[in-house]
Amino acid sequence: MQLEKKQKPALGDDNNALVALLAINLVVFVIMGLMKVIYYLESLPVAQYFNQIYYPLTLQSDWYTHPWTLLTYNWVHSGFWILFGNMVWLTLFSNVLQSNGANKHLFPIYFYSGLLSPIAFIFLTSNQPLIGSTACVTSIVIACVSLTPNYKILSSVGGGIPIWIFGVLYILLQGYSLLEAPLALILTTLLGGLTGFIYIMLLKKGTDLGKWMHQLLHLMNNSLTPKN
Repeated sequence: MQLEKKQKPALGDDNNALVALLAINLVVFVIMGLMKVIYYLESLPVAQYFNQIYYPLTLQSDWYTHPWTLLTYNWVHSGFWILFGNMVWLTLFSNVLQSNGANKHLFPIYFYSGLLSPIAFIFLTSNQPLIGSTACVTSIVIACVSLTPNYKILSSVGGGIPIWIFGVLYILLQGYSLLEAPLALILTTLLGGLTGFIYIMLLKKGTDLGKWMHQLLHLMNNSLTPKN
């Protein structure tokens, strides 16, 4: 397996993928919140904010008129508590992956699931927009459980709790939240989980789907490094 053997990255390390993912989600949420406040202060209709800022970043049934939404929808959240819940689960399972040398695979898993999950949404043409990082977080959860199901956290509680138990808890909570959701949203979340599973299975066989991302990042870093 192509996993990092070095120590888990510290919180302030430049290569900490979890911190990068959290930062992007939080920064996007804050910026959109500030934009909404500006509309309010300018006495502009709230509907205008949604039509000009919010909806153009979410995946709609007419996504082909706004193709960039395939890359933006999963960074936009409709409310603080939805964002908070997703980031808590993301942090928990990403930490386990980092502890098992998979830090550099966090972003590729997140990216692929965010790109592939909308397939169901697009083909089923849901009337509701697709928004948020749920599918991406689900991919991280399934990837973590697939990689190290017996890894234990909270060691002070009965010698530790296997991470697969938290994975089951997450799936149950997601299942409950999707009971009345459109079929497109349910399948989108399932595809997210499937993406994480396939990524780890291929990684175990020696195929690193994130290799090109690592090489691109390395190339960019080298090009930006000052030459003596």
